[in-house]
Amino acid sequence: SGLWLSSRPPEKSMKTIGKIFLLLAFGLCAFAQQWEVGGIGGVGFLDTVHVSTTSAGSATAGFAPGFAAGAFFGQNLNAHWSGEIRYEFFGSNLKLSGAGSSASFSGMAHALHYDLIYHTNRKSSPVQFFVAVGDGMKIFAGTGAQQAYQPLQQFGYFTQTHQLKPMLSVGGGISYKLSDRLYLRTEVRDFISAFPTDVITPPPGVTYGKILQDIVPMVGITYVF
Repeated sequence: SGLWLSSRPPEKSMKTIGKIFLLLAFGLCAFAQQWEVGGIGGVGFLDTVHVSTTSAGSATAGFAPGFAAGAFFGQNLNAHWSGEIRYEFFGSNLKLSGAGSSASFSGMAHALHYDLIYHTNRKSSPVQFFVAVGDGMKIFAGTGAQQAYQPLQQFGYFTQTHQLKPMLSVGGGISYKLSDRLYLRTEVRDFISAFPTDVITPPPGVTYGKILQDIVPMVGITYVF
């Protein structure tokens, strides 16, 4: 019986060592996940919102089309899912249209968001179709020179200010494998936010539509490591 009792500690030690190896294996698997970094650019096509007035006629408020550029950092979570932290810069001028004319004001925006991406094929496939959804924030800014009189000021005022709005990001695209480490990526994103009424401000008695969409076709390069 003494021999039997003396054999218990090694058995417990083996179980402990086995648990340690399992924990290490899980840790190494997590560490071995592929990471991605890349840059992307395109053109943003923002919609406009309806301007409701009681006497000044019909008009629209929004942003003119402009360039977009950004960067992303992501992790492949498994064969079909990945996650990305993304930043985009938008060069989009503020715009008012109504009464047979239009007015503009220099502007820009910044977006920061986290997206979950589903790949229809495994990540090792040379062609990947994917869809993405995420949320974050978008900062709108008017950067033009303010003046005492602005054209179409009966519909709104351009302001030299910043405004942060919650943002939803949805879209999809295709990724093409160029080499073991490089991928060419094409996608279309829709950045959805509330309209920034501090940047384009409605005068008393005027109301704007609530939702602003920014459709952005983009092309980029991804490096996998």
